[in-house]
Amino acid sequence: MASVNSSTSTNSSLLAKTGMGGLVSGLDTDSLVESLTSASRSRIAKQQQSVQKLEWKQTSYRNVSKTLKEFQSKYLDVLSKTNFRSASLFNTIKASTTSTKISVSATSAAAAGNIEITNVTQLATNQTITGVSGASAALTGGTAYDASLLDDISPTTSKSFLLKMDGSVRTITLDQAFKESVGTDGFETALQNKINTAFGEKSAGVPVVDVTLVGGKIGFSASGSQLTVSALNSDTGTLTKLGFTDGQTDRLSTSKALSELPLLKDTQPVDGEYKFSINRTNFSFKTTDSLSSVINKVNTSDAGVTMSYSTITDKFTLTATESGAGDNIVVKETTGTLMNAFGLADLSTEVAGTSATSEAGKNAILEVNGQSIVRTSNSIEVNGVKIELLEKTAVDEVLKVSMSEDTTELKDTIKSFVEDYNNLISSMNTLIKEKADSAYPPLTDAQKGEMTEKQIEAWEKKAKVGLLKGDSVLKGITSKMQSMMYGAAESGGITLFNMGISSAGYAENGKLKIDEEKLETALKTRGSEIRDLFTTEKTGLANQLNSVIDAAVKTSGVKGTRGSLIELAGYESTLSNTENSITDKITKANKMITSLNKKLKTEETYYWSKFTALETALQQLNNQSAMITSFGSSS
Repeated sequence: MASVNSSTSTNSSLLAKTGMGGLVSGLDTDSLVESLTSASRSRIAKQQQSVQKLEWKQTSYRNVSKTLKEFQSKYLDVLSKTNFRSASLFNTIKASTTSTKISVSATSAAAAGNIEITNVTQLATNQTITGVSGASAALTGGTAYDASLLDDISPTTSKSFLLKMDGSVRTITLDQAFKESVGTDGFETALQNKINTAFGEKSAGVPVVDVTLVGGKIGFSASGSQLTVSALNSDTGTLTKLGFTDGQTDRLSTSKALSELPLLKDTQPVDGEYKFSINRTNFSFKTTDSLSSVINKVNTSDAGVTMSYSTITDKFTLTATESGAGDNIVVKETTGTLMNAFGLADLSTEVAGTSATSEAGKNAILEVNGQSIVRTSNSIEVNGVKIELLEKTAVDEVLKVSMSEDTTELKDTIKSFVEDYNNLISSMNTLIKEKADSAYPPLTDAQKGEMTEKQIEAWEKKAKVGLLKGDSVLKGITSKMQSMMYGAAESGGITLFNMGISSAGYAENGKLKIDEEKLETALKTRGSEIRDLFTTEKTGLANQLNSVIDAAVKTSGVKGTRGSLIELAGYESTLSNTENSITDKITKANKMITSLNKKLKTEETYYWSKFTALETALQQLNNQSAMITSFGSSS
């Protein structure tokens, strides 16, 4: 490695050059000014080295915080599959079945054994209320078609419009052939043939889209599909002569305001509002609210129902979120008859008597181990096993559920936990115990200028060692973690030692070791006690460990209430990134550097002015000497 000066080495560039540089005297003014201001440069260099050390320490602290957070996320977070705070992690009973008519999973209350399910004669269903008639008007012309449309068609001209069925759009062109067909077959047949050409037939003689002509008004219909007529290239005149308006459709648009829906023209809102209740949850909507907002508000409420509109059936439906028999949907109109218009009003009211049908919910009926049971849901729990009923059974069909103990997965998870815990403790202890080398302080800019990139990298690697030696914050965290894991924390008379986990020895600085045989025996014989050891509220090892880590790396809350490492060094992408002790120190040191640089520039300017005055005086003396010499020569 290249040899460099000590930490007092200075930057060779001057901040101010305000005069002549030894042109007359021959002095190295730059070097002289640097030498005279070396004390100030040394103070600046020390401050810069201090800032560099603070930045390195901040990075080290944040790396520790990141490691702690990753450990916490993996083993202590409620969303993790390996959450040691959750009782479900310690389930060693696995439920299984070969049947596709049920799905099963064991809970912590499950025990080894078997369950037999027979005679699933009925599955639980949800109550529904569905409108009887379609909510929209048929796609029929508002006026009779104008026969003069045919006058606009010739061998060289034609008229067209768009017909959309669900997602398919076809251009319907009324040309000379169509005009001639009208003359021989009639308008309805001619138009039906055009539509058949565009959309085809279900079978011979059975069109996909039916055309009707009643009282001169054209009608289009397609079972289970939404139809929409639109103008082609803004030619609304053709649609007008056919009796339609641009964009006319036979289904509701959920984006339109309630006041724009034809089915609500006689619903009698009061002061522009509709009010009703579903299962005693009250709703209020203005006529300016959209249909989609009505559906969304009902579905996100506590009414316990799901409201929907189907463009296939053109009907509204209310479905109870809870299954089972009983009156799970009760609708009451308060102001106006909005729900009645949707076909969803309470069937007990006279006005709704013919506008809706209700299909009652059903209970699940089955036998478990020979015992007949009735449940309101298809999700049932038997002997600690959650069972989801998916299909009814055939006569004499037996669905078998087996519960057997399997500690392999939990054992592997515990081994992984101990390994990651040891790595965590080891990494922090390394930072606490490693010794700094005073021969490798942070490099100044001048020193870096004398070295290669590889040399700088190698130097800084050594300079970063020992920055957190004996750190009290890290010591406090490791001490709490070790004390908790080694202590007598127990529930139901069990400790970590009883399940084969103990200290790896004094030389291992807090690491743990596992006796796998003892661990496996404990998992099979003392499973519930092991679960309580980790998961008991507040006193459980996992909950205590989570509290220790939270106290170190919690980033939420205002400054002064966060974790100790966060208060000290902050964490990226949080408010603490700039609200922490080290950043405050760095800011203060940078202000000091700015002040010292200003002072250095003033000093340099002062010395430059002195040397410039010297150069000027010497120049004058030289001029005078030259004059005297010239006088002597002339005499």
